Amino acid sequence: MTASRHAEENDDGSPAEEIREWVQSRRVDVEEHLTKLVEIETPTEEPRTFDEFFQVYGDDLRRLGLETERVEGTETGGWLEAWTTEESWGVDGRSAEEIQLLLGHADTVWPLGTVVDRPPERQEEDVFVGPGSLDMKAGLTQTIYSLHALEEVGLKPELPIYIMVSSDEEVGSPESKPRIRELAQRANRVFVLEPASGPEGRFKTARKAVGRFTVEIQGKAAHAGIEPEEGASATQELGSVIGRLHALTDVDSGVTVNVGEVEAGFRSNVVAPTARADVDVRAPTEEAAEEIEKNIRAMEAETPGTELSVSGGFGRPPMERTPGNRVLWQRVVAAGKELGLELEDTRSGGASDGNDASQYAATIDGFGAVGDGAHQEFEYVNLRRLLDRVALLALCLLDEPLPQEPGRELDDIEEMDSPGMEGEA
Repeated sequence: MTASRHAEENDDGSPAEEIREWVQSRRVDVEEHLTKLVEIETPTEEPRTFDEFFQVYGDDLRRLGLETERVEGTETGGWLEAWTTEESWGVDGRSAEEIQLLLGHADTVWPLGTVVDRPPERQEEDVFVGPGSLDMKAGLTQTIYSLHALEEVGLKPELPIYIMVSSDEEVGSPESKPRIRELAQRANRVFVLEPASGPEGRFKTARKAVGRFTVEIQGKAAHAGIEPEEGASATQELGSVIGRLHALTDVDSGVTVNVGEVEAGFRSNVVAPTARADVDVRAPTEEAAEEIEKNIRAMEAETPGTELSVSGGFGRPPMERTPGNRVLWQRVVAAGKELGLELEDTRSGGASDGNDASQYAATIDGFGAVGDGAHQEFEYVNLRRLLDRVALLALCLLDEPLPQEPGRELDDIEEMDSPGMEGEA
């Protein structure tokens, strides 16, 4: 059921206006909730910290009538799942064949003790600063208050809501990824509550594939002063390799290759017997990812006496502008207009769980908070725009399911290809 059809059945006005007014009246509550989440520090590398966080966040969800399950991790803090119930919401997310999936993560890049040195606070009227606030505890607060808005206004979604909050997204979701993909296969649509792109607040309708490769070079040691001709320098070959790798970058096509970390040899008076380079690779499409990987693996040593090997690969597939993603984006834009919001989208050079979810279901990423400084000391959230995002998510959750063949709906939609803007890692 679309938001407009809800309006026809509601005597108190349009759902958009009711939701907007309720959310605007809860500004102080939203700020206090965000403060609470930021104060519970959750570094990715500290699994034990998630016990308290998932208990607190789970309590928030249970108070809203959702059921929850905490899944323990092996090497990480695990994750939290929650779903709407037939009793409280009229739709059961646990057993439903089709759901709308909300994805978020609780882990941050900040070590324990950061909050003591830089406690969360509002520095200006709309500026809330704090470690992990933008990426992405504000998105988790947004989720809670979007559901709270629907509950208070008395509107229930047609599609069951399912929520998953992980603890390992900042390191590539090694443990949570299989479950994310499993849930995405049941999803009609996916909203990823990662922060928006830049202070402009652009949604992410496309993301690049991300690869990590290691190039190892085997040479031969020799005394650099007495018999250098007996050696084969892995360092010399490394220099050639770095140049050839960087030459594979094609900014116009969106393919980037960066040698970020290198090591070679062990003493200045010894011809280096070994060297290695760790390489970051980004590609906008599956085809481009396959092509650049083929080129990297085809590299051969050019320095006589050295050998070269390549390991690694792409860990995140690209999130492309599929027909489903484009239809979902148009639905979000339409909901924004009902709230008086003009929305923009972009392609991000970074990756998230949205890359994986989009392989199975229509996905919009960057649905979370607007601000700047993710992973930086000046990280902040724009509180006014966070309220807008709360209302927007609530309205989008009320929308009718996407069609089974979204390409047909595109016949009446102007194709949108917003200019790419390379974003966070």
